[in-house]
Amino acid sequence: MAVLLADRALTAFVLSHPWERDALGTPVPPPPDQLPAPRGTWPGAATKQVDDSWTLRVDPAAWRLNPGDILTDGTRTWTIVTALLKRVPQYGAADYIAVTATLNPPDTP
Repeated sequence: MAVLLADRALTAFVLSHPWERDALGTPVPPPPDQLPAPRGTWPGAATKQVDDSWTLRVDPAAWRLNPGDILTDGTRTWTIVTALLKRVPQYGAADYIAVTATLNPPDTP
């Protein structure tokens, strides 16, 4: 097993969940320019994938993260697509949150 070390500090902006729903019952996220107060900053890492998506690894102390929440390292900002708490049996120090995300704004060629 390879351990990927933290290469940045990630701050989480966790939106209110569940989101309000419209008349048809569809969840409606809050406007993107209205971020909640930051919840905290934790060690993490980010890697750009071949398909231009991003995978991030975040300290498990940041759990619970949901789709639509925001992570930032102060330079880049990502919107979470999926977040899954990964636990390593009998070695809690290796636990992490596996996140797939989109970069906001996206890189331009």
